Amino acid sequence: MNLLIFLSDRCNMACDYCFLALNARPATVLSEADGARAVDAHLSRFGRAARFTLLGGEPLLHPELARALARRARAAGAKVTVVTNGTKAAPAVVGGLLELGVEVAVSLDGRAEAHDAHRRTVAGGATHAAVMKALARLAPSSLRVNLVISEDTVRAFLSNVDWLRESGFTRLSFHADVARPWTAKGLRALETALSGFARYARALDAAAPGALSLWHLDSYRRAATEPPDEDEELVLGADARYYAGDAWLSRPYGAGLDGAVGAVRSGADWGKRRALLAEADRGVARALDGAPYYTWPRETWQLAALAGRDAAAAARAFRAADAVLGDALSKLAREREGARA
Repeated sequence: MNLLIFLSDRCNMACDYCFLALNARPATVLSEADGARAVDAHLSRFGRAARFTLLGGEPLLHPELARALARRARAAGAKVTVVTNGTKAAPAVVGGLLELGVEVAVSLDGRAEAHDAHRRTVAGGATHAAVMKALARLAPSSLRVNLVISEDTVRAFLSNVDWLRESGFTRLSFHADVARPWTAKGLRALETALSGFARYARALDAAAPGALSLWHLDSYRRAATEPPDEDEELVLGADARYYAGDAWLSRPYGAGLDGAVGAVRSGADWGKRRALLAEADRGVARALDGAPYYTWPRETWQLAALAGRDAAAAARAFRAADAVLGDALSKLAREREGARA
């Protein structure tokens, strides 16, 4: 069970993938005391199965808070990931997290052209140069990079992956942009790009095994047709309330309380959480009507429903891109598994 801890609603970037309600006034920042209570409660309930992901906004805008919560969770042996946009990745801060055994994941879409197309400052400026400057004194192999493939950048996907590898990044995760539905032409381009990537990965595996680690292949190991049996995430908002999912954080704190399922000081309401997720899952199941999926589009459904959009159409659009991505990566995962055997 992964506890997603949102440290604040502050961010120095305004990526167009992002659905969170950010930078409203006044700021909402999680207190260290409430964060510590949530970490302890999660560890008490799930023990060695407990995991933690620190997010924001930008979590490294609050480096002391991030370090304190990470240290507390790591002291119990739990896995901790910090997801950052990279602009505040000072060596002292990131180095301290790495020394604790924390995984640091940087959102970086490859070359400047692709990255700056979608990841901009709040004022609309480019961010790639600032990210690379901040990362310059860190070992790239110590970080995981997460790359988003958009319809306007898909043709440069392989070039971006190769640039990341040549820049020293050896651990990669990526996914298709599902903030907007893909056109039929875009899906064909995605299929072509992933076919090229599979050939690239095979050649790289043959020449230099382990030169590129694909962090998320397990997510696409096999397709399913039934709704998932288990839920693996709980969300803690910066307001010290628990939420059934981060889709409710698309509304400013205080406006999405229909998705709140308890609070740090009173505990999580697991029954309400299950009921909210089950309602979304029923809607997704009707929308997909038995079509196979690799990653269940519950969040996409919830985001659309909360925004008053056609949630069924959003789920089907998500599934279209997910199928292209999953078909390519599940084949690659099986090949890698066979090679190890």
